[in-house]
Amino acid sequence: MFNMRKSKICFMVPRNHEYLNYSLKDQKKILNEIEDLPQAVLESNVTSNAKRYYRMARAVSREIHYHKMFTRLKIEGNAVLSGTIQPEHEIEDIILKFFYHRFPKFIIILKSTRKKRNYFIAPKELKESVNKKEISVKIERDYIVGNTTINLETLLSIFLPLVESNLLFKEILDTDLDLNRLFKEFYDSQYIDSRENYTLFFQNMPKKYQKKKDMVVEKTFRTKTLDKFLNE
Repeated sequence: MFNMRKSKICFMVPRNHEYLNYSLKDQKKILNEIEDLPQAVLESNVTSNAKRYYRMARAVSREIHYHKMFTRLKIEGNAVLSGTIQPEHEIEDIILKFFYHRFPKFIIILKSTRKKRNYFIAPKELKESVNKKEISVKIERDYIVGNTTINLETLLSIFLPLVESNLLFKEILDTDLDLNRLFKEFYDSQYIDSRENYTLFFQNMPKKYQKKKDMVVEKTFRTKTLDKFLNE
């Protein structure tokens, strides 16, 4: 039933919002307790502490999975992908890297509505251009990761001119290429009317997600929203 390894639990727990609300002393105590627990005990949930730490880790893991699956990105200037997330836990960098590995030639910007910050990941060659007082930036491997309290529009106004003047983005900056239109054509070509299955659609949409504000795409079946179907 439980398959989360001890190493993953140690990685996830420090990102849990409950853990982050503790003092530094208590945080260190929790990590020491996790390290001292035998792996079999921690992974099998046979003690109250093991259950607690497993629950904290699982909450973070579940939220990471949710944001990977349901975050929808919008194309800006053919080289910047922006989206909105609302995580309770400290997972912004994980979601950024997930999308960056999927779309390595793009700059990814995620707006966190809960924390009122914008997080971004971009090629490391852009570091000097975005290393401003109000923007925190650090280099990791071949990319930079940063965050700022300035709004999304202002952040886009910084990145888009850099994209247009940088040879790194030359291959995808084709002014005749409308990526939004191409995606719509791809979707239309793959959608088969005879395969409409409303019952399965409702079964695959958990009730707890039906009320989430960022589920616009998932609440839509072809041209109707989920609310319209439920009211019919």
